[in-house]
Amino acid sequence: MKTGRRKNSKPPKVLDAVKLSEEYLARYDIESPRLNAEYLLAKARNCTRMDLYLDFDSILGDGEMAVYREDLLKRSQHYPLQYILGETEFFSIMFRVREGVFIPRPETEILIERVDALLGEKSSVRFLEFGLGTGVISATLAMRHKNWRGVGFDISRKAVELARENFDSLGVSDRIQSFVASTFDVVVNNQRFDLLISNPPYIPTDEIDTLQKEVSCYENRTALDGGKEGKDFYPLLVNAGLYFLNPGGMLAVETGDNLASYVESIFGKAGYKRVETSKDYNDFKRIVTAFRPD
Repeated sequence: MKTGRRKNSKPPKVLDAVKLSEEYLARYDIESPRLNAEYLLAKARNCTRMDLYLDFDSILGDGEMAVYREDLLKRSQHYPLQYILGETEFFSIMFRVREGVFIPRPETEILIERVDALLGEKSSVRFLEFGLGTGVISATLAMRHKNWRGVGFDISRKAVELARENFDSLGVSDRIQSFVASTFDVVVNNQRFDLLISNPPYIPTDEIDTLQKEVSCYENRTALDGGKEGKDFYPLLVNAGLYFLNPGGMLAVETGDNLASYVESIFGKAGYKRVETSKDYNDFKRIVTAFRPD
């Protein structure tokens, strides 16, 4: 879609705008261009995607077109859709997102599913999250389990501030403490937990520039960079689990495509029991769970 409209030309109908925008985004190799076009138009019209289908013959106003064009231009430059929309869905819950904070991925839902499968019957669990990001992990655990309480921290002030906004809007802020910190030193008073959970940075440093432009050009590298081999944070988590977990407590982490065997190995060498790995939607080993010995 061109960024300007010729004088005296008629404003497009919703359906025509979507079709033209789909073609425009496809020329810039945007994945799922139709879906992107619909989301952006729904944003411009302040409605849902379903509303678009119910109103395909209506005419777009000049104000709607101005917003739509601006957002389409951003998206054509591979600026992440989630940042443009200001939100993303995780486990059917809407979370606020913004530039500078890692965008949650669907694969992380499997991390929640594994925790539920292994600890879900416990009425009361205290959890500790390393690397809060937008807060989706802690918030989802708290929403799915009304008596669970947690502590989470992140090195990024922007991330912690955003996580707190999400906790407030979802009504779980009274059950989750959050801190800006780079180490587990923030956990004081000899606190112990039933669950240590994390989706740590695990992209090898030299591979970040090879990722999709949406990731390599716009997402916070600190949230991605797992060091030379992507392994930097797993020994830290293993040691933290041995110290902060109650006997029998669970350590649950997300891993990169080729890191699961390494993570399984260091869990086992540290004495953790019942080390298990789960695959993601693309059949890659993604989640590793284990239990601290009694």
